[in-house]
Amino acid sequence: MGNSAESSEKTWQQTKSENTRSAVLEAAVDCFYDLGYANTTTEKISRRAGVSRGAMLHHFPTRFDLIKAAVEHLNELRLATFADEESRIHLGAENSRIEEGIDAYWRQLNTPVFVVFHELKVAARTDKELEKVLTPVLKDFDRAWYEAVTEIFPDLALSEAFARTNYLTQYLLEGMAAAKMIDGPKVPEEKMLAWLKRELSRSYQDVIGTVKRPDASTGG
Repeated sequence: MGNSAESSEKTWQQTKSENTRSAVLEAAVDCFYDLGYANTTTEKISRRAGVSRGAMLHHFPTRFDLIKAAVEHLNELRLATFADEESRIHLGAENSRIEEGIDAYWRQLNTPVFVVFHELKVAARTDKELEKVLTPVLKDFDRAWYEAVTEIFPDLALSEAFARTNYLTQYLLEGMAAAKMIDGPKVPEEKMLAWLKRELSRSYQDVIGTVKRPDASTGG
């Protein structure tokens, strides 16, 4: 009985701790978006999360710890959203659906998550503490990103053009999304998206129609 009660109590405490940690990280991302990185303080984050400063410090003893965890959380959100949406689009497809994949990625870049991601990268240019956090985390993200696109687009990954077109898509669309934050509707997104779809379709002629996706037979 005693062991069982102790086990249940431990589980409850662990769940409470995990919920507190998640609330703080989500509040940090929300503050970065609503207030900007420069105007975000640990006090504002704890208030937004609805937790005491002591509870937050238990998980993140220093501002550096909190910022690092928030950036990692942000990257996890981006990777998870990308993988979920792209996998759903390609369920049962014989070949990767290039146009639909580009549209899905573009939608993901027009969200608060990417706005915060971009703002942190810009802020890191003059904030050495943030740069120290961001540099290794971004290297991990780039590695995880390439692994994700290789897994989601297994047929395209066999193309000689895969690395080049992956960089082209990422830098073009992320650059457009960043420009859109300031220029708004002046960004010629429809024209550029149409060009990118044509360019990728042309670049992948060595595998399109000749190499099928391994999961092609599993869809409905």
